[in-house]
Amino acid sequence: MNLIQRFVSLLFFVVFVVFLVIKGLKQDVQDIEVPSEEYARLSEDLKRLERLLALENKDLEDVRGKLEMLEKSRPNEVHKEGRGPWNKPIAVLIFTCNRADAVKVLIDKLQKARTSPEQFHLIVSQDCDDVSVKKAVEEFGSNVTYVKHTSPKQAHIKIPENQRRYRTYFYIARHYKLGLDYVFNERNYDSVIIVEDDLDISPDFFSYFSGTRWLLDDDPTLYCISAWNDNGKAQLIDMEAHDLLYRSDFFPGLGWMMTNNLWKELGPNWPAGFWDDWIRDPARRKDRQCIRPEISRTAMTDFGKKGASEGLFFNHYLKKIILNNKTVDFTQKDHSQLLSEAYLKSFVAKVYALPRISINDFLLLNEKGGAYRVEYFSMQEYTDHTRKIKVMGDTKAGVPRTAYRGIVTAFIRGKRLYLAPADRNFKGYDKDWEAPQDILDGS
Repeated sequence: MNLIQRFVSLLFFVVFVVFLVIKGLKQDVQDIEVPSEEYARLSEDLKRLERLLALENKDLEDVRGKLEMLEKSRPNEVHKEGRGPWNKPIAVLIFTCNRADAVKVLIDKLQKARTSPEQFHLIVSQDCDDVSVKKAVEEFGSNVTYVKHTSPKQAHIKIPENQRRYRTYFYIARHYKLGLDYVFNERNYDSVIIVEDDLDISPDFFSYFSGTRWLLDDDPTLYCISAWNDNGKAQLIDMEAHDLLYRSDFFPGLGWMMTNNLWKELGPNWPAGFWDDWIRDPARRKDRQCIRPEISRTAMTDFGKKGASEGLFFNHYLKKIILNNKTVDFTQKDHSQLLSEAYLKSFVAKVYALPRISINDFLLLNEKGGAYRVEYFSMQEYTDHTRKIKVMGDTKAGVPRTAYRGIVTAFIRGKRLYLAPADRNFKGYDKDWEAPQDILDGS
């Protein structure tokens, strides 16, 4: 007989005995005379059974507690609250200007990767007057929605004279405003995945976003899900950690998801230019974070050579980001460990429990395996460390790329490394810090 059966049987017996005792007491004393010895015996039996019941109940609670602990220790199982794929339609907003070949390649990949046309609606937003783009999109028929906006030249948008060399960034910011207004204000989507036409996608691109979408509703300290790892070069990541996700204070962009509620907050004050740096500003970020993967779910195609930055970082940086090639069903993963309170407690405790080592000693280690913490006392020291291990050393609004509470991680020659502030009690970022010029130049 198992524990629950024993508990039910004992409970039934106790209730029956109590019923008999109470019934006996209510009998007219003249009709039924209960000997004092019998009454005393029944009272003792009742007390004994109550004690046994209390012990059985304690055993039952112990078993329940152990079961709960076992459930929490199974991170790769379906979330126990019934999470899984997001069940509302998600818009996939593709921004394009004049690259017909690029948008055609991307749409083809998105159509092949998506599991459901009903859940993931492809919308192409164009703000240039290149008719070849429209023709390329129309080849896909009703599977894709095409939206054309007045071009920035025809709209005669105003750009400050001292910013005119950056006019492309003003065009892009305007285009984002038009595209997101369409998705959220005209079509009333709940959420959107934003991509540009020079991106490639992984086979599990849609699973990644569908499986993590609920985090944005459940955790107000998150404001985006990004497919991009800024330090996603082959020599800086664990190529086997296909399902590893992080929280990051740094907004990555380059394939990311946001909600209608965030647009209601940001849209009315959208900037005229440099929208991504504007989002990274503390006034907009508000100490919120994004989710990002160990291995990127987007990568840059060769079409990116002729992007807004004129290929400035393409060869040195963008084209070297590795695209995940193994399918992970993120809808069947438990992502509750990424929620703010749980992540803060577990991640920080893990990092500061690791062996502390100098950056030079770490680089001298030959054996694979293990994880280490290298501390820095200032941002200058941080950038010195980044030069040695070749992670991105620049910052935006004082936040290092991929950082969480100042902690930046990399996987180098088979070992996990965490660059971490010397003070475990993180005091926040210095918004005014700027990396040295050689870091900014990517040299």
